[in-house]
Amino acid sequence: MTNINSKRETNFAVTLSPCQFRDHTYVARVPRRTVTTDQLLDLVSAHNQGIDRYQVGHAMELLKKEILEQAELGFAVDIMEICKLYVAPVSSVKTLTPESESVSGFEARFAVNRELKKRLRGVTATVTAVVDSAPQLSQIVNPVNETEEGFLDATFSGRVRGHKLKVGGNAGGIFFVPVTGNGEANPDETGWIKVPDDYVTKNTDGLLEFHLPRTLEAGSEYFIAVRTAVRGNKELKNPVTGFSKIPVTIR
Repeated sequence: MTNINSKRETNFAVTLSPCQFRDHTYVARVPRRTVTTDQLLDLVSAHNQGIDRYQVGHAMELLKKEILEQAELGFAVDIMEICKLYVAPVSSVKTLTPESESVSGFEARFAVNRELKKRLRGVTATVTAVVDSAPQLSQIVNPVNETEEGFLDATFSGRVRGHKLKVGGNAGGIFFVPVTGNGEANPDETGWIKVPDDYVTKNTDGLLEFHLPRTLEAGSEYFIAVRTAVRGNKELKNPVTGFSKIPVTIR
């Protein structure tokens, strides 16, 4: 449950996520943190000494009952001049005889009133986090012995767990990236070894399983890179790539 206090301190926390369809552009989001009816009643009591919290709560229940009944009757309801609740059909009606049809299936929609819009336009907030859209590799497992000791057995398989891992798109794939002399991933992609597409046996956002390419050299170290151009059902404008935090050794 959201923690709130009676000091009227701001609770805005904005996160930025890279826009996959436009370079150098970020999408700002305010994480949803819900204040419950009980918390609102606590605030009313804290800011208005002497008010009976339970009477206010009872009045709110009566108001809620009337709002729901009027909405069910098809009226648009102005809720305390904050927003307007109205009903609309869920979908369009396809028929050759519209005058004889009955429309079923409605949903609630809201239109924000001018006062709330005016108040929110004056709000400013600092960025609290930048969300990385690249695949995040958190665990590399050797399925031969179910260990995470940084070794994979040649000619066998590997397993990667994490987030946003699902591989897709023409440029997507799982790669073994040679380690340079200073212990970093080699940026020269011509030396990267791709796992053949038909070697990938599990491909989800949280888990990748694959057979190791036959061209990996025993005794050599590689970072594992995951590159994808899909996110859910959408194709990204530019592929994103995530790297394992540590290299693995082929033995």
